[in-house]
This record gives sequence, C-alpha cells and structure tokens, in this order.
Amino acid sequence: MASRPSLIQVAEQVGVSPATVSRAFNRPELLNAATRERILSTAKRLGFRPNKVGRSLRSGSTRTLGLLLPTLANPVFAACFEGAEAAALDAGYSVMLATTGYDSERERLAARSLLDHRVEGLILTVADPADSATLDELGSSGVPFVLAYNESDDHPCVSVDNHAAAGDMVSHLAAQGHRQLALISGPLAASDRAAHRLTGAMARAETLGLPAPIHVSMSRHTAADRCRLKELLAAPQPPSALFCSNDLLAAAVIAELATLGRRVPDDLSVCGFDGMDFGALMVPSLASVHQPSREIGSHACRELLAALAGRPSHSQRLPHRLLDGGTVTAPGPP
Repeated sequence: MASRPSLIQVAEQVGVSPATVSRAFNRPELLNAATRERILSTAKRLGFRPNKVGRSLRSGSTRTLGLLLPTLANPVFAACFEGAEAAALDAGYSVMLATTGYDSERERLAARSLLDHRVEGLILTVADPADSATLDELGSSGVPFVLAYNESDDHPCVSVDNHAAAGDMVSHLAAQGHRQLALISGPLAASDRAAHRLTGAMARAETLGLPAPIHVSMSRHTAADRCRLKELLAAPQPPSALFCSNDLLAAAVIAELATLGRRVPDDLSVCGFDGMDFGALMVPSLASVHQPSREIGSHACRELLAALAGRPSHSQRLPHRLLDGGTVTAPGPP
C-alpha cells in the first residue's frame, strides 16, 4: 500500500517551505491567493490531507462537537444527527456521535467518553433534564452543552412544545367525534418527551370535557405489547382512538391490532407523534404530530456554536403541525 503523502513532499513539489504549506491549511489568510491555490491544488493531486490530530494538539482545539442521542434506529434522531452535522460542517467542525439506548447509566458513561475525546461542546438528549446525573457532571466540567428534544427551564434547549402539541392532537381527535382516548407510550422515566405528551393530552381532554385518556405504558419505546393492547380493548369503556407517543410505536400498534383482528381506522383510530416520512408511505397514511427533527439538530448546533464563540445560547421552541392521515376517522357506532 502506498504511503500517505507528507507535508514536506507537498512543499518540495510547490517549491515553498513546509511552514508555508502548513499556513495554507491552518492560516490561509496569511498567504497570497496564487501561492495558496498552488499549494492546495498540489496537495489535492498528491492526495495529501492535513493531520487534524496533530493540529488539535498544537492548537488546543479539536474542532469537534459531541452528539449524544438515545438511538439511531428511530428516524427522528437520525434526522436530528443530519441537521446537527450539516450545521457543524458549515462552521468547520466535525461531530462525534454516541447513543444511549434510553439507559441513564449508559448515557452518563457515553457523555464521559465524548469528553475524554476532547469534544468542545455537546448536543444531547437525556432521559429527564430535571433529574440527570449526566447534566450534573457536564455542568461541573464547564463544557458547554445544548439539549435537543428535551424541554428545560435550567439549560439551553431546542424542542417543540410537547404539551401543547399533544393537546392539539387530542382536539383533532375530539373534532372527529372521539371521546374515550388512550395514550400509548414507552417507559416515562426514560423520556420526558413522552411524559410531557401525556400531561398535554390529559390537560386538553379535561378542557374539552372528555374522560381522562387511559395511559398504557409499553416496556419499550417503539414496540407494542399485544397482551396489553388486548386488555385495553377488553375494558368496559374501550377507547375509540389510540394516541401513540411516537410514530414507530404507532406503526407497531397498528401491526399488533391487525393480529387481534382490528382494522385501522374502521375499527379503531391510531395516530402518532413525530411526523416521520415513512408515515406518508403507510396504507392508510399515518396521522401524526410533525416536529421538525432536522431543524432541531441544526438549531441546537448553532446555539452550541454561539456558546463556544462566547455568545449567550438561548432555548428555542420550534413549531409543530398536525398531519391529518388516513389512520384517523370518525368513530363507528358502539
């Protein structure tokens, strides 16, 4: 295998000193345009790439941000990563990613690992920012961070208003004629987003004079338990609509309902939260609350970059909207 071209080889080819080649990559403003262009074109022809590790050791800056997310199996978080990475690259930063599997201890260890790799700041989604050992440690480290999807009064965050968004879906279901609703979620202790959606649904149902929605917690955030659904549907006052706390869970619920002989939406309406693209490909299409995940990632990254530049970072609530899919219709006769 051919050896990697060195900075000295580039300098010899161009006829300048190694220090001048180094400046072309690290302080290009110090060179005239013609010299800089000759160096860059020669480096490209030879296949030379500057050593970022060595540069970071000399400058004390890694130009790397950490991104800590629950999972990439959910397209929501994959879109967030894409948005954050694009904003970072535009600013000359790279992104180091870690996932937590919704596990608080793994979350804490993953954050430590990112800090050990000398990331300059962190974008992260934690289980609950009001009670987070991860955020306590980050606060002690002095490394700036911005929360994505979490809502917090104490830390900079970028999210939608989960409480209001869930309430708007309840109003939509009520307008279709649904009165008894159920909210299906994963473990609330691992997701403050699901908890806010539940309280938002409960509050709006009370405002509209509806019975309190039944809450059913699944053991996982994106998988439906057939036995729990069967028990729910056998209740004396079964719900006519199931509001799932995310789109993957909604898709799993619809699949399990089919095994129980229930058709959506003829027998039961189902909706989700996230508004992911795959929902539009389902038959019928999935009704959902859309949150702009890519923008959540990019806005969180920009807020973090502002903090790294010494400017104050701010929390942002981005707008949500309802997607009126075919999985929700007026309830049939009891």
